[in-house]
Amino acid sequence: MASTLIKPIKFGKFMLRSPTTERFGIQQQQRMTLRTARPLLFKSSLPTQLFGDEVPNPSTVPQPSANRIKGSYHWMNERAVSIISVPILATAFIYGAHPINDMLMGIVLPLHVHMGFQQVLLDYFEQRRWPVLGRVFKYSLAVVTGLAMFGAWRINTTDVGLTSYFSRMWNANKNKKNISNNQ
Repeated sequence: MASTLIKPIKFGKFMLRSPTTERFGIQQQQRMTLRTARPLLFKSSLPTQLFGDEVPNPSTVPQPSANRIKGSYHWMNERAVSIISVPILATAFIYGAHPINDMLMGIVLPLHVHMGFQQVLLDYFEQRRWPVLGRVFKYSLAVVTGLAMFGAWRINTTDVGLTSYFSRMWNANKNKKNISNNQ
């Protein structure tokens, strides 16, 4: 039964057997070769929109203005903060604690984390779709970043500094074992 639906079509010196001969005429099939594939061969029978809203019209989507803090410069700012953090961390590992390096770490590392989380919030909680929740997360991120910078400043000015502080935290378990073995 299936063999009666498939009729051979001759394209030049090639013989093609196709079930589409019942749907299209011979002349139309000759125009639809692999060399010049037509969209007619690939039309979907599914509805065009399955889930969610339609794609918005580009003219109705608000375009952000370019400025030095947001918009077109944010990639450059993120790369600069990432590149600056490499020598600061390398200096802390090589030379140990130094007040200027600790202060720079207290500024650059929270700023780097802030920029990373800001991109997550922009991707998943955009202002257009989540107006209240996006604003709450944006301001809470700014508050947490400010508190982290204040905490780093307090550790640097009233305590041993960030490098020594992290060194103590890193070696706390080793020191605890040494103290328990000596007793």
